[in-house]
Amino acid sequence: MSARTRLISSALAVAAVTLAGCAAPAPAPSATPVTEPAHWSYDGDTGPASWADVDASFATCAVGTDQSPIDLPATAPAPSTSIQLSAETAEGDVFDTGHALEFEADGEGETLTFGGDEYSLKQMHAHVPSEHTVNGEPAAAELHLVNADADGKLLVLGILVAEGDASEAMAPFIEEATHVADEEDVTLDVASVLPASLENYEYSGSLTTPPCTEDVQWVVLSTPISMSAEQIDTLEGAHSHNARPTQPLGERVVVGGTGELG
Repeated sequence: MSARTRLISSALAVAAVTLAGCAAPAPAPSATPVTEPAHWSYDGDTGPASWADVDASFATCAVGTDQSPIDLPATAPAPSTSIQLSAETAEGDVFDTGHALEFEADGEGETLTFGGDEYSLKQMHAHVPSEHTVNGEPAAAELHLVNADADGKLLVLGILVAEGDASEAMAPFIEEATHVADEEDVTLDVASVLPASLENYEYSGSLTTPPCTEDVQWVVLSTPISMSAEQIDTLEGAHSHNARPTQPLGERVVVGGTGELG
């Protein structure tokens, strides 16, 4: 799952003020260094296998035991839990994070209840191909709807994408992807983005991008949505193969869930 960097870290800004005068020299510049974000990628020396070497804060990417994405079983286990999802239209900006195309919500548009906790939509981004695989096979793409509760705990709703008919609900996001530098407001009908069934896979995992923070709840819908080849090509044209390889399941258990849309 691409998550946007400012959801998990903050950048240090330093301002230098120079006093000019004909009789006195300017004071020495501040000794405080400017912290540049660590550069990671999906290829080469800064690719997934080397994320932990890029920056010390990315160590969990290598040593974490509950990492995402994972390979999911061919069919979701029998439902043992249930989510309640209230999805409406959401407004926000579409922009390029440098790793994925992302829609940043204005704080409204989706409320998801899981295990008695209420989460709200923060952002949605796209990966091409999918990061989660099913029985070893990736989907054409995957959408990650990143939600957070009042304490900042994250729940990511994963939606697999299959090539087929165009998605009218995703059209505003796709269209903005062709001129993303404008950062115009986009209205997204979240309910219409979802598949007809909310049956899902559930497991405890991590962010799929550095710093690979764990204790992230994952709910991956087992029914994919359809997008046209042209729509998928547009996403791929913006970021090709921005998918982290699947990680070992370890001692974790994937359970099945169902859901209600209201």
